[in-house]
Amino acid sequence: MRIEDDIQKHILFVCTGNTCRSPMAAAIFNSYAEKENMNWFAISAGLATESGLPVTPEAKEALAAVGINVEDHRSRQLDEKMIKDARIVLTMTATQRELLHIYYPDKAEKIFTICEYIGSDQDIKDPYGGSLEVYQETAERLISIMPCILKNLTN
Repeated sequence: MRIEDDIQKHILFVCTGNTCRSPMAAAIFNSYAEKENMNWFAISAGLATESGLPVTPEAKEALAAVGINVEDHRSRQLDEKMIKDARIVLTMTATQRELLHIYYPDKAEKIFTICEYIGSDQDIKDPYGGSLEVYQETAERLISIMPCILKNLTN
């Protein structure tokens, strides 16, 4: 067995502010990976955020309703080390992906939109400022695509 096979692999989810979509995606991913006893974990970051911000109350509530806790999350500004260290980087929108391709052209081969990675061309819309129902719809969408992401990572 190679040493790399023993090291836990991680995925990076990226959105704009790192207070809604990407922390929700990371928490959902980690919940699935733990249940499946997979050697993967997720982190998240934002393209334009202030470090240390909590997840929005609506994001917390939407995930709490499905048994996932994001109380401890604090926003992080994306940096080059995060991109370098991740096995794969998944953005919420095509615009975010394109920005990362411009900023990190040498890492473009591992940067996709979350939906592109599972064969779809849709973006994950930003729920920020929306109602709890909008956040619940975002959570449901992320929950529905997460098994496909996990499957793609292990194939």
